[in-house]
Amino acid sequence: MSALGLSRARAARPLLWIAMPAMAVINQYLAERTAQALMGQAFGLGWLAAAIRSPWVQGWVACEIVTFSVWMVVLSNLSLSAAFPMTALGYVLVIGMGWTVFGEPVTLAELAGGAAILAGVWLLGEGEARA
Repeated sequence: MSALGLSRARAARPLLWIAMPAMAVINQYLAERTAQALMGQAFGLGWLAAAIRSPWVQGWVACEIVTFSVWMVVLSNLSLSAAFPMTALGYVLVIGMGWTVFGEPVTLAELAGGAAILAGVWLLGEGEARA
């Protein structure tokens, strides 16, 4: 990789660290809205037709395509061991979204798990920085 390519990759790293967890949160938001929209319908062809017509499902599919594209950019700029921990941040953010947007209760175990995830991401980042 050229010097220009390396500096661009370094400059893009903070944006990538924001993009992947943000995409995870958006994906889960659309998944929850989809589940709510289809709630009460019996699974079958009618359910499938309703799902295909649902703007929540259409948005979710579009978001998955964007997420895939962002992930490919991430992997082309970072090693897998540096890139993968950023996906774990999405788990922590989804807990917060569930609480703030959907009014879901957050347990002490979830808070502890979120803290453990954040600690793990930090430790992995430290290891990557020293490598």
